[in-house]
Amino acid sequence: MREELRRRLVELGATDDDIERAVAQGWLPLLAFDCMLMPGRRKYDLAGLAAAARLDEELARRLWRAVGFPDVPSGVAVFTDRDVEAARLALAQAPERDLEQGTLLQQVRVISGSLARVASVEAEGVAELLNELHTSHASDDEIALAVLSDTRLADVGVLIDYLHRLQLRAAVWRRMVLASEPDIAIAVGFADLSGYTKLTAELDASDLSDLVGRWEAVSYDTIAANGARVVKTIGDEVMYVGLTKETVAASLALRDAAAAAGLPPLRIGLAAGPSVVRDGDYFGPVVNLASRLTDIAAPGEVLIPAALRDELRPASGIEVRFVPRGSQQLRSIGSVEVFALERSR
Repeated sequence: MREELRRRLVELGATDDDIERAVAQGWLPLLAFDCMLMPGRRKYDLAGLAAAARLDEELARRLWRAVGFPDVPSGVAVFTDRDVEAARLALAQAPERDLEQGTLLQQVRVISGSLARVASVEAEGVAELLNELHTSHASDDEIALAVLSDTRLADVGVLIDYLHRLQLRAAVWRRMVLASEPDIAIAVGFADLSGYTKLTAELDASDLSDLVGRWEAVSYDTIAANGARVVKTIGDEVMYVGLTKETVAASLALRDAAAAAGLPPLRIGLAAGPSVVRDGDYFGPVVNLASRLTDIAAPGEVLIPAALRDELRPASGIEVRFVPRGSQQLRSIGSVEVFALERSR
């Protein structure tokens, strides 16, 4: 092994045993990646972490689970001073913001779960880099040095901080507006690809990945361009919210954009009214109604309940027309008068 590589790994917290084991088992580049990502000597087990951070050991265990990882065996040193500092910061949030322990744990779950998806996207780039270096017949020493010299991680951290600030600003404004105008109607929409289950059986992994990528790009771009906002994607389904006019416009535009992109026809359900916002998600009868309307929509159809039809009368300034679909029995809801939403001709 190159002396320069060994020196840098030791400086970042790796022990001689760590290095020898990584060389013998063929994962030296991953050791380099771990050291670059989480520098510091692993010297605490969970009890030691709790003691160093001055928090209850059971709370430390629950925080670690909330992050999304299994319990660490007693006596196994896996935590560094960096982990201790993170635990202290998490604990400091509770008294300063008057958070109950359950609320703190829930916030950690939500934030960590969101970042897990971010990390999954980043991992694809890291894996591609390592595979390219292996394909070029670079040695493990050369690959490990390349990993340690890669500065993109710091750049990604800056971008994540920037995007987080943008999203936090928007979220606070939304909360303040809703607090000042509690009666404001929020529309909730669901859109899914018709025939998706059958498609997944027919496409190979590469084509399926391409389909999902195109669907996500079309849905995020189109919904945002029309003033609404994607809440989440669930397989082939996207959930979005916004003020009524913007969400109606986004629904019709999304149906057309999907067709133009060569995607399967969409089935869309849309409803408006009060809903509960928790941990970035939306709950309540309006959400259930929009979801059930999606279930019964025909391919290429945007369905709305009569209550939303009444809100979208010509006086609303939205140029749409309504095609009666009669009273429909919706699962767990009952009979609802339904209309298909179309653009005015």
